[in-house]
Amino acid sequence: MATTLKDVAKLSGVHPSTVSRVLRGKENIPISAETRAKILKAVKELNYQPDQTARALRLKKSNAVGLVIPNISSPYFSAIAKILDRKCTESGYSLMICDTDEDQEKEIRAVNDLYSRGVDGLVIAPVQESDDHIRELVQKKFPFVLIDRCFDDLETNAVICNDAEAAYQVVSYLYDLGHKRIGFISGRSNLYAVQKRLDGYKHALKDFQLDSSGTLISDGGPTLESGYQSATKLLTLKQPPTAILISGSIITVGVMKAIVEQGFSVPDDISLIAFTDSVYSPYLICPLTTVSHAVEKIGTEAFHLLHHALTSTSNDTLQKITVDSRFFVRQSVSVRK
Repeated sequence: MATTLKDVAKLSGVHPSTVSRVLRGKENIPISAETRAKILKAVKELNYQPDQTARALRLKKSNAVGLVIPNISSPYFSAIAKILDRKCTESGYSLMICDTDEDQEKEIRAVNDLYSRGVDGLVIAPVQESDDHIRELVQKKFPFVLIDRCFDDLETNAVICNDAEAAYQVVSYLYDLGHKRIGFISGRSNLYAVQKRLDGYKHALKDFQLDSSGTLISDGGPTLESGYQSATKLLTLKQPPTAILISGSIITVGVMKAIVEQGFSVPDDISLIAFTDSVYSPYLICPLTTVSHAVEKIGTEAFHLLHHALTSTSNDTLQKITVDSRFFVRQSVSVRK
C-alpha cells in the first residue's frame, strides 16, 4: 500500500495539514525549522510521493502539457519535441507526447484523452483532414498552440514557417543557375505548410515565365515509397525536370532512390533542394541543399505562447508567429548550361 500524507504526519508527530503546508511551501502559519526537518526526514524515510492526480483535481492544475505530433520519427518533429520538453522542465511542467502517425482519428483520440486527463494545455501539429476537434477546444477556451500547420479560417495561437517565401526563393535560386524545368514533390498536398510551399513555387513559375501547366508537380504521402513513386513519375516524363524541390525530409530518400534507378545522377543531371534540413543532410554521398526550419525558435515560441496563455490573467489577442527559415547550399545543386 502506498504511503499517505497521514503516515508522514504520524511519523513526524504533527497534524496532516502541517505536512501539507510544508510540502506545498505555504508560509501563512509559522512552522519551526525543527518541525520542518522532522517532516522532511519522514518523507524521505517513507519514500512518500504526493498523489499528483488528486492534487490536480484539487487545484485544477496538473503542471502537465500535451504535445500531439504526426510523426515522432521525423527529425523535424522530434527536434521540436525535445525543445518543448526542455522548456517544460525548466518551467516545472511535464510533457506528455502522442504520435498520431498522420492519422486523423488517432489525433482526435489523443486530443480528447489528454484533455480528459487534465493537462493544462496542448501543442498540436494537426493532421488537417478535419478541424472539428480543434474548434471544440476554441469553444471551450482551452489553451493550445498549433505548430507548423494551422487553419486560415480559425483564429488560434500558432507558430508557422515562411514556407511560401522560402519556396519562391528556391525557384529563384534555381532559375538564376539556368534551370527552366523545376519539379515539385509535395508529399501530402492538403497540409498547410505544403500548400504554402506550393503557392510560393507557383508564384515563382509565373514570375519567371516557366512551365506552370502542373505536369512538373507530383503529390502523394509522407513516406519513403511515396517519395520514390512521385519522383519516378517526374523522371519518366518526355521532358523530365532538371531540378526538383522536395517538400519534406523523409520522402527525400525515396526520391534519391528513384533518381539512381532511372539512371540519373545528382547534381549533374538533377539538382535537388529539400524541405527540411536533418542531421544526415550534410553527410550524404552528395550533401543535400536544404531549406532549414529554425526548430529551436519554433519550439521556444510555441512554449512561450502556451505558457502565456496558461499564466496570463488578461484576455490577450491570439497570435500567429511566423518563423523565418534558412537556406543551406551544399553540393546537390549545379549550374544548368
